[in-house]
Amino acid sequence: MKFNRILYELREDKFLSKTKLAKAINTTRQQIAAYESGDATPNIMTFLALAEYFGVSADYLLGRENYVTLSRDKNKRHVFIPDELTDEDCELVKDFVGSLYKRRTGKKSVVLC
Repeated sequence: MKFNRILYELREDKFLSKTKLAKAINTTRQQIAAYESGDATPNIMTFLALAEYFGVSADYLLGRENYVTLSRDKNKRHVFIPDELTDEDCELVKDFVGSLYKRRTGKKSVVLC
């Protein structure tokens, strides 16, 4: 997957507007739109700010890794399922995370895959 698509998916997965992401990394909404459309490439400082903001590695943003290491940091809540796993595998991951959440909180969890 290309950088522009990865950025788009990371932003959408967090339900972020382009404007909110732009403010968080000190750029403009138009720049985020240009990155996501593939019309522009961020400079190294912006690229690193994006990686840090989303809690992913530079290799992940470049499409060189297809997973993200899990973190206990509350700002890093995404789990990326490697392409090699099937839809059935994804359902197992959803069930497992949902079960853990319910056991810890007593509440039902919604896990998207």
